[in-house]
Amino acid sequence: MNIMILDAGNSIIKGKTPTREAAFPHALKTLTETEYEQILVRAGRSGPPSDYLRINGQPYVVGESAERHGTLTRRSGASRYRKDYYGVFVAAILARLYERGGDVALFGSHPPGDVAFRDELMKAAVGSWHVEVGGKERSFRVTYANTFDEPVGGLMNVILAEDGKHYRRTDINGGRALVIDIGGHTTDWLAVNPGGAVDYSLAESTPIGIQEVVQSFERSFRANYREAVRDTPTLPPDRVRSAITYGMFVGGGREYDCENEAREATSVLLNRIAETYQHIAGGALPWDTIILTGGGSAMLYDRLLPLLGHDHIILADDAESIHLANVRGGLKLWRLYEMLELL
Repeated sequence: MNIMILDAGNSIIKGKTPTREAAFPHALKTLTETEYEQILVRAGRSGPPSDYLRINGQPYVVGESAERHGTLTRRSGASRYRKDYYGVFVAAILARLYERGGDVALFGSHPPGDVAFRDELMKAAVGSWHVEVGGKERSFRVTYANTFDEPVGGLMNVILAEDGKHYRRTDINGGRALVIDIGGHTTDWLAVNPGGAVDYSLAESTPIGIQEVVQSFERSFRANYREAVRDTPTLPPDRVRSAITYGMFVGGGREYDCENEAREATSVLLNRIAETYQHIAGGALPWDTIILTGGGSAMLYDRLLPLLGHDHIILADDAESIHLANVRGGLKLWRLYEMLELL
């Protein structure tokens, strides 16, 4: 059976199969038939971008194209795990990962704080999905679903080899590790005992993430560079993320120094991380290794290092692809579960 690992984060939707990966911004908008038909006409023979699709008869736009359609509401908690929301993302990413339809098993991640909604997540995904996109039609049937905690995906991406059966980093397995997953809406914390066993006595979700940082940065940047942004209703998200990381916004053929804006925007999140790190995780001393995962970790890496004050901090993947660490680790975890016959 086909397998898809899904991390439907609050900033980016990520999916992975054994051979392909796909990601697009967490954005979804329902279209009317008239809107969808107009898009088809404008696209002509080449067809519309893969962001425009019809799922079980209903037209939608997702990803970057949806971000350009105006104000969007991103659901969180129980309200996101519904067929008309989470299920749509499942179908949309399936269409990007598989050229043909068929039966699929889903291994979906969620923040530790959403464990109470794992049944809703699985119910939202299971079922039949008929997708029309790019002039082609595919029918998928999600026949099985299971879940894992997002930080566990980042952890497994570090400690397991590709086959899920062997260790990749034996230097970590002998000690106690703390996984910090900085996502779009939450920052998640997970403790790991020697040998790689998860210690759920520390499995926290702090309700603040990189989205708040992005919004704060945009407000400050717009206030300080009014003339430059006067005719720009929406700042490109990828340029905003880069500006927060490096303190320099590049656009319009110019460079805008925004180190102060980036520092102010990240201060609230970093202060919350510092508070949780000290009071919940106990600071640096209880941990032999700290593993950073989630897209926000790479963005804030240089600002996190002095805050954590630890000499063995590991990114769960390369900085450019760390947003995929949880799904890559999720596939390794799936293979481990297959070997142990736990699925």
